[in-house]
Amino acid sequence: MIKRLGTAFGTALVAAVAFTAPASAAEASAAHQALTSRPGTAAESAADWSYDIDGSCDGYEDSIREGANYWESASEGDGTPVDCVSGYVEGCEDSRGGEPVYQAGGVIGCNWGRGDKITLSTDARDFALIAAHEFGHNWWDHSDYDCMSWDSQDEVMAPTMCD
Repeated sequence: MIKRLGTAFGTALVAAVAFTAPASAAEASAAHQALTSRPGTAAESAADWSYDIDGSCDGYEDSIREGANYWESASEGDGTPVDCVSGYVEGCEDSRGGEPVYQAGGVIGCNWGRGDKITLSTDARDFALIAAHEFGHNWWDHSDYDCMSWDSQDEVMAPTMCD
């Protein structure tokens, strides 16, 4: 009896997978793109998290808060240190797990590792967006989108801030 139930379950599972498979390469690509920056677990994305804005970001605090609030459940005052630099961010490509964000050929943001440090360039065209992107690296990698925008979480996680 148990063997028959296991076989029936396995057959149903194979059928369910077959019905959810994309019908074309374009659909497969779109499905992959939509899944590349999803969090590992629901608990991880819903967990409370915090950040601490460094004095180097004077005048940019509201934009940093806007970027943090995009992901919800954030509190300010303790947690991931956020600092700011004028010009490009140096050394991100060499950091442990760093995924640099580019604008006009230079790095404008870096998350140095979940909870370690976030560095933002005050030269970013949309400072709140680069902040949201770098906070997003606490859970997600870059998406397959070419240019960053506020249109979706996947587009926030694009690797380039385009013109």
